[in-house]
Amino acid sequence: MAGGAVLTCVAGKAPGAPLPPVREVRVLLADDASQVRLRCTEAVAIRDSRDERIGIMSAVDDGLVVWHAGAGRTLVAGSPYAADPLFFLSERGSPLGLSFQRDGAWTTELTYPGRVAVRRLDPGALEVVNWVELEAYVACVVANEVWPTFDLEAFRGQSIVARTFVLYQMTRRPDAVYDVYATQGSQVYRGLRDDGVGRKAKDAAEYTRGLALTWNDQGEDRLFCTYYSAACGGMSQSARPLGPEGDAAPLRGGIRCDYCKIAPGEAYRWGPVKLSLDEVTSRLLARYPELTALGALSAISPVEQTATGRLISLRLTGTSGATHDILAERFRLAIGATTLRSTDCSIRMAGQEVVFDRGKGFGHGLGLCQWGMQGLAQSGKTAGEILRFYYPGAKLTRVY
Repeated sequence: MAGGAVLTCVAGKAPGAPLPPVREVRVLLADDASQVRLRCTEAVAIRDSRDERIGIMSAVDDGLVVWHAGAGRTLVAGSPYAADPLFFLSERGSPLGLSFQRDGAWTTELTYPGRVAVRRLDPGALEVVNWVELEAYVACVVANEVWPTFDLEAFRGQSIVARTFVLYQMTRRPDAVYDVYATQGSQVYRGLRDDGVGRKAKDAAEYTRGLALTWNDQGEDRLFCTYYSAACGGMSQSARPLGPEGDAAPLRGGIRCDYCKIAPGEAYRWGPVKLSLDEVTSRLLARYPELTALGALSAISPVEQTATGRLISLRLTGTSGATHDILAERFRLAIGATTLRSTDCSIRMAGQEVVFDRGKGFGHGLGLCQWGMQGLAQSGKTAGEILRFYYPGAKLTRVY
């Protein structure tokens, strides 16, 4: 079902000609749906994992409702299927409208290209993965990851970054059920967007088709994880604390950026943010239940910081007397990415409150600064020049 192997250069070394095709991207849309509803303007084929058609149905009007019936069966519009997963695709290539039921309520319907795999999970949930052609995926991501007002060169730069990111992730999960999430955990993917922004993103993806970022690692051109965030706040940080994948030369940070000052609202500077220790404890436990051993939090203090003051790790002290060290970025995401806009801030205790102040930037500050990219685009820089600025040592490589 994959439609071809991943490029040789995606696995590491840049290939010569001819190039093999790139397989589809597998995007996890949901893994907790009690029901899935599909709509399409034409007949929808149902296929098994061997790509054999085992059914065909109309998906107009009320659509096709899919649910986990137990006993090794999936019901599609009331008809049982033992095959797992089931693949749904329109007969003539039209996109599929999808919505999910969670806790008795349906999500907003979004439209996705490609095909959809629905797999049974225990207990009674459904996993939904969109298999989509790579360039279509890139266009959809760009339409949601940049601001509509960004200049054309910023759209093109984001296309190259998004393509490189997903190609890199595809090498890490070749045998998994999916390659990337549809959320900020990977890149925001909300399917097709048929408006001016969607068309602008599609044009940028087509203009940069097949271009990715690589770096020279001991004589071999390799892809790397092209991290990016909304605004670095003045200085990019090193990805080394994240592990081996962050050790690529273009991700070593320290890029001084004055261009994201144009970011609106509190994206460039923010604070103070005040949270009670009880609220911080509750949010941390929701993501890291193993921290219950600490008891309620009594203090939070920096352990390691960069030379410019960005927090790298924090020490959590509980009423039990136990302590736990945590990466500052993981702490931030547990508290809320829009509550704590970055880890480039000060932290202090004020009675039963934690105060985060003098905040800089919005996001993790790794790699590309998106508002900085827009500032550079406005100054006349091309996509290639912008990317080489934020990822020093990287080069544009045509991988297909």
